Amino acid sequence: MNKQEKIIRKESSNKITLDKIVGGGSKFIDYKMGAAGAIVMGAIVFGVNYYGTLEVTGASTAALKQGGYTLLFGGLIMRGCEHLAININKQWIALIAAILIPSAVAIGLTFGVHSLKGTPKPVASTIPTAILVIPSTAVWGFRKRKQYTSGQSSNPKPARLVRRV
Repeated sequence: MNKQEKIIRKESSNKITLDKIVGGGSKFIDYKMGAAGAIVMGAIVFGVNYYGTLEVTGASTAALKQGGYTLLFGGLIMRGCEHLAININKQWIALIAAILIPSAVAIGLTFGVHSLKGTPKPVASTIPTAILVIPSTAVWGFRKRKQYTSGQSSNPKPARLVRRV
């Protein structure tokens, strides 16, 4: 192999591709749960804002913000829920943490996103998250803990979000 071929191979291996970004992000983001949440929450937020104001532009803006936010941060929050459920030794502490911490973060971030310019009803847009996130994290946390303790999990331990000292 000559010098030019080595340079070409090195350049092609250093390229950042969408596959590398998505593959690397899947350690920290559950894209499947994020996409499901984005569709549901985007539709709910559109309905809340449209029927409250009869304004398509504001309702669409709110729905797109909610959908994009939920795709990324909802997937991150669900992966964090999974992380807490399986990485804390005492089961009851793990499950309480897996429900409360991600739920509080999700509600706070959702309100923050909708408080930015463009959402006609930020509080009303946050209520669906507050209603759905607690049961969602509860079911997901219980499910992942059960899979982990029974040894059925295909991903026994997700990437560490915090280094243990």
